[in-house]
Amino acid sequence: MEKKTFLESVGQIEVPEEDVISAIQAGVRKGKKMRPQRQPLFKAAAVSAAAAALFILSGFMFPSMASVMAEIPLLAKLYEHDKVAENLASQQLITELNEQASYDGIDVTVTDAYYDGAMIGVTFDIEGEIKGEKDEIYAFYEIFDRDPNIEETMELVKLVPDGAGYKGHIQLSYPRAELPTGSTLPFNIIGIGEIKDSWKDEQGKWNFDVPILQLPFEASKLGQSTELGQHKITLEKLITGKSSTAIEYTLNYPEGGKRVMLDLFDGKGKQIIGGTSDAKLEGKTENGLVTEKRRITIPMVLDSDFIEVQPAIDSGEKFKSIKIDL
Repeated sequence: MEKKTFLESVGQIEVPEEDVISAIQAGVRKGKKMRPQRQPLFKAAAVSAAAAALFILSGFMFPSMASVMAEIPLLAKLYEHDKVAENLASQQLITELNEQASYDGIDVTVTDAYYDGAMIGVTFDIEGEIKGEKDEIYAFYEIFDRDPNIEETMELVKLVPDGAGYKGHIQLSYPRAELPTGSTLPFNIIGIGEIKDSWKDEQGKWNFDVPILQLPFEASKLGQSTELGQHKITLEKLITGKSSTAIEYTLNYPEGGKRVMLDLFDGKGKQIIGGTSDAKLEGKTENGLVTEKRRITIPMVLDSDFIEVQPAIDSGEKFKSIKIDL
């Protein structure tokens, strides 16, 4: 889904306030009747959990709110929380750029852009008169010229105050099978400041064609598969970069079938979490059968003898797991 739907939804949100307030009050009354015999800390935690549950459930009760919640960007991370960039910087593998664009008194400078075999990261600085609350400043950007064949081409990123200006960092799984040598990244910023619904209809004001530093990586063929009913997963390729590990796989399932998720575990049986992404590279439907080529990316080089891939369907049914030797 293109991220432009996020901003399109912003101006259409209708929240039934009376229903929400009534639900909150009912929950409070019910909580008072329960009177759990616990320490005060537990009570505070229970109230917080109930509030969180109510907020999450509200997304299912009110479709307009659900669509907005679904569009909150997770790939747009701050630089210091990007493990790939952090590891590459420690290895002195990120080369500083100085690509600058100016518009309406605001300067944007792209300081680095890297490709690690699966992940792309871009860091940029912003200086100038920016309207809005200092801790609630965003940049709305587009990548890959809004290519309709790519799932995520428009995004929001929250900026981090830095002296008199701001820093921004985005990280995403490269949405195509391979990045040709010498490639540049079409990267345009449409709006900076408080989020505005009008941004969705505007063109880029700070426009870049960023040269990408391509780091060495190794790719090895896998050819391992597992099936469950009409669902089939084939692991095609293992990509090991300087600071990330990726698995490319093909997923086959009947049209309208349930979603398949991959859980990853290291050689000690510990689940691999923290920044993993699962991106669709290609997809087609023929004779009622869907075929997707996907890449799941782990933002680290694993210190393990193998990865165990455990696929499962939404219903909870699990495939036979596959082990990938490292």
